[in-house]
Amino acid sequence: MKKFRLKIVTPKGIYRDEEVEMLNLRTTSGQIGILADHMPLAAGLAIGDMNYLIEGQKKHFALSGGFVYVNEECTTIIANTIESSEDIDLDRAQKAHDRATKIMTQKQDQIDMLRAQRALQRAVTRIRVKELG
Repeated sequence: MKKFRLKIVTPKGIYRDEEVEMLNLRTTSGQIGILADHMPLAAGLAIGDMNYLIEGQKKHFALSGGFVYVNEECTTIIANTIESSEDIDLDRAQKAHDRATKIMTQKQDQIDMLRAQRALQRAVTRIRVKELG
């Protein structure tokens, strides 16, 4: 399978820069797959899981939002945070899930509820990616 360059950047710097065969990720408009020679694209990224194929092996990641930009030379992901399935601390993710669920069951103002919903989305994604990895 033809490869293309994938570059992942976070506020801490370059997270990954490698040649991959296929990329699947969730944009704010829905799930998309990217192969070599994909048409140019710019899209926002939703909280969700992402995976790519490299040397026939699928690698799984949890994304907490960001942007993806595809051009002829490279696909670039600018992520708020990203964690590989190997790096996810399942105990910490479960505690974040429990904390967010508890906040959502209590009567809170709208801002606290929205924060709790996003925290729960991130926690559920991290738990799912850890189980996939």
